[in-house]
Amino acid sequence: MPSTRLKLLYVDVPFEREAGGDKNRSRFLWDALREEFDASLGLTIDDSTRAALARHASVPSITGECRPAPWGRSQSIPAFDKRDREAFARFVSGGGFDVVFSRFCVSWELLKALQAASPRTKVIVDVDMVSSRLARLSWLSKRGFRNRWFLFEHWKLALFERRLFCEPWLFLFTNPDELEWVRKQSAPPGGPGQFDWLPNIMPREESLSDVGREPVVLFFGALDSAANRDGFLFLLDEVFPLIKRALEEAGARIHVAGANAPPGFGERAREVGNGRIVLLGRVDSMARTIASSLFVLLPLRVASGTRTRILEAGGAARAVVTTPIGAEGLGLGETVLIGTTARELADHTIRLLRDRDAAATLGVQLKGRCQALYLPEAVAAKLCLRVRAFAAPQSAHEV
Repeated sequence: MPSTRLKLLYVDVPFEREAGGDKNRSRFLWDALREEFDASLGLTIDDSTRAALARHASVPSITGECRPAPWGRSQSIPAFDKRDREAFARFVSGGGFDVVFSRFCVSWELLKALQAASPRTKVIVDVDMVSSRLARLSWLSKRGFRNRWFLFEHWKLALFERRLFCEPWLFLFTNPDELEWVRKQSAPPGGPGQFDWLPNIMPREESLSDVGREPVVLFFGALDSAANRDGFLFLLDEVFPLIKRALEEAGARIHVAGANAPPGFGERAREVGNGRIVLLGRVDSMARTIASSLFVLLPLRVASGTRTRILEAGGAARAVVTTPIGAEGLGLGETVLIGTTARELADHTIRLLRDRDAAATLGVQLKGRCQALYLPEAVAAKLCLRVRAFAAPQSAHEV
């Protein structure tokens, strides 16, 4: 039993029965925190998460209802009215919480209200990804009038982040490169905030011994993400023409697994791929889908945070071909094949299609490296130590 039982409120959007890499992190954080601390769950809701909330068996508290952000502010940072802000501050103060741990920055207005009402309560924000950087990369990947929304979002988010990182809170990042970028670009020198790295985790192993490899190169990820849409179109338009013959020689196909493909994506894949590119849509088990592939191809040009998909591939011992930004912050070295251009990505892909033993060996090496760095138990221990150290000066619930 731990010697300290901090009282902690974990704030997030509904996640327990939802799919996706960000929801996996939410589940990991919540499980680790409630194992170590006297933790309660609070959820914020909006129209898009109301249905998800209904699927929760029980929710101890609802912290407020997100509303569309006012004009001039990014819609990814929702608003809360005065009543919700005051109710949240009263709830936290009355509950005697030592720490409020907020997933993402969506609860920023609630946290500001809490700080004014209860300065002794420590605030931790799991930033996960730097949104202004993601918007900037999306703009740079395709500058033009039709893509101007990303430029405007970058400006709005950069302004918001400069205000956010002035707060006396602990900010956690999944990508050490982004952490350093924030320190240089957004955080005031000598400011009151604290910044640390908490990586994503390698998924716990599933029993996949009954899954055989199929002649499939896998691209996976939800296609309602700007980063994944860009990666899919890059694969379709620039990488696929270079690997088409090798796919035909190997009798292989590219499978695209992920929900929410925009209208027209399936038709484009059929037109360009001529049967060699198949959109699977949502799958029942991503781990089994990965395990049934020869290897994974992730030609990402836009990304933020860390790449949980590479850790998922490592969990299934499948090799990965990706870009520098696709593997940024993971420290996986030569266990991942990196290409900076479509030609380099194609060359790696062709090599693994022609040498399946090399693909299998590389997958085993990637799994070993991921196990050395990203086992859930090790990351959970780091998380709990960091929370306790940050909260210790104000803790009032030691036993």
